Amino acid sequence: MRHCCATRRGQSMQRQEQRQIRSLSLSLQMRLALDVLHMDTGRLRRRIRLELARNPALACKDPDILPQPEDPRAALIAQIGMLRLSADQIRIAKDLVHCLDDRGLLADPLAEIAAWLDTTPAMLQDLLPHLHQLEPPGVFARDIAECFRLQLRARNRLDPWMDRLLDRLDLVAANDLSTIAAFLGADREDAREMIADIRALSLAPFLGSAEPDGPPPELELTAEGVLRLGTTLRLVLRDGEGDADARISARNLVAAVEGRTATLLRIGAALVEFQLPWLLGNGACRPLTMTALSAQLGLNKSTISRAVAGVTMRTPDGIVHLRNLLKTPVSPHNPDLDRETVAMTLCNIMDNWSIARRMTDALLVKELAVRGIHLSRRTVAKYRLELGIPKRRQDSHGRPNQ
Repeated sequence: MRHCCATRRGQSMQRQEQRQIRSLSLSLQMRLALDVLHMDTGRLRRRIRLELARNPALACKDPDILPQPEDPRAALIAQIGMLRLSADQIRIAKDLVHCLDDRGLLADPLAEIAAWLDTTPAMLQDLLPHLHQLEPPGVFARDIAECFRLQLRARNRLDPWMDRLLDRLDLVAANDLSTIAAFLGADREDAREMIADIRALSLAPFLGSAEPDGPPPELELTAEGVLRLGTTLRLVLRDGEGDADARISARNLVAAVEGRTATLLRIGAALVEFQLPWLLGNGACRPLTMTALSAQLGLNKSTISRAVAGVTMRTPDGIVHLRNLLKTPVSPHNPDLDRETVAMTLCNIMDNWSIARRMTDALLVKELAVRGIHLSRRTVAKYRLELGIPKRRQDSHGRPNQ
């Protein structure tokens, strides 16, 4: 009797353990599907490039993501093999090469990359100083300022003034010599030379002086108004390749990418249906809130927000970001008008306002109402301030008016 009870308990524990394993596997698969859905095009391509490099059970039909003969990543991997690092550090460093964007930078958060590589952010932080010594200078930088620092250090041009100026690249972009000189305590000639040194640097170590084009559009709209997939990441499984864990991992990633593509097509189709005249150059871009779109598609608003982030569509008139097809109406009373249209209309009214006529926010409200735009006086005053248009005007005798 005791033997039978022990057997039943053992079988029950085994079934419970199997249920926990299946539940854990499903949980990991669902988390991967959500992670992939929320990735923009560039981040997804980096994740897939990494998985293709380390999972023999996975293959990709997209030629753009496959290793090219002149791929600079191969040269980096060869250099990493000569560094004095532990075997574990070498493995992680070589995997990290596939996480670089097309410029040669680490564009994604270190915590996220560490999760992809099954390591810790601290491990990556310790590894990066070694990788920053590799050629070309600037690779493995986490932002443009760090990329410039690495290039200037390689040229022996990174002095304290330059190091400080790299924290204010906005001043460099504006060519604001006076402010830079005051900020550094230098003269204008020094500031001019430092700007010239910075502008001689590369924004993309992989590409030299060239600028990356960015990921290709994932959706395409034909001149006939038909939506179809553009350059999508078509993953497949390799028959008989890899162990059981590799095949499960590859299968989960294939399913996650296919699910993301299907969701993107649903969102894209709804956006095209709503904005088709504008996309074909025959009308204005209509206001459409994310809340309305989520209700129409039965998707969470945050899911739509993250799914369209960084995703583009090729149209007959050029490339359009999906997020730009979502415009918030100016008010519930004007559901067909967005803020940009109202601002342009208000600017036009004020530009053509007679100097002899007194201008007030109340009169502007009436002028907008004649054009079918119904706003409160307070809202008009807010728009005017946002546009930088002063409230005071002069009457025909040159006296300031309200």
